[in-house]
Amino acid sequence: MSEKTCSSQDRGCNAEQQVLSLFSAPSGVYIYPTSTSYQGNLSILGSGTLDASLSVICERDRLLAPIVDLGCSKVAPMVSTSLVSFNAINTFYADIPYTGTPVRGPKGTIIADDLSTLFSADLKVSLSTAGLGIGSQFYWTFSDGSGAYASDNCNNGVDNTTIFNGAVGSTTLVTAGTWFNPTIASCIERHRVLCLCYHPLSTVQGG
Repeated sequence: MSEKTCSSQDRGCNAEQQVLSLFSAPSGVYIYPTSTSYQGNLSILGSGTLDASLSVICERDRLLAPIVDLGCSKVAPMVSTSLVSFNAINTFYADIPYTGTPVRGPKGTIIADDLSTLFSADLKVSLSTAGLGIGSQFYWTFSDGSGAYASDNCNNGVDNTTIFNGAVGSTTLVTAGTWFNPTIASCIERHRVLCLCYHPLSTVQGG
């Protein structure tokens, strides 16, 4: 594989960019979209459970995501499940910076002060304005407006028919209580998944 091909397909392939990123990228929890759109059966990958599948979905797109922080190494989905609601994601991902670390778009634009206040106040900018690069598309959340697990969840991520619906979020809204669940979509529809990329607290704290 040539250097040109490598750098055009893998954001972490250029060693010089990686080193520069470690010193220049602002600290934060970064949001990025998957490059692929999925039907509502988001449990299709991994071991067949929704949480495991979502981890696979986010992990396989991490290196291709246009995030300025090339050093962020851990991922988490912005989708609620029966195991953990997104507004309590730190109970499942114990190493995620939940307070005191800004939530940013891929290029570093601050979206919220931190994950703990993500749903308690209006976003500082819309996800679209923050540069996610997917325009005004909806994305799967399976959540209500406060980030809690919603009843519209494509049968816990196993359905991709018109029988069930799934909650979706908006990239253009900023008002608290609206942007993470403005409507529902049929599970046969295709939408992207949004993911978080972060530096785990254990490495930040040296433990």
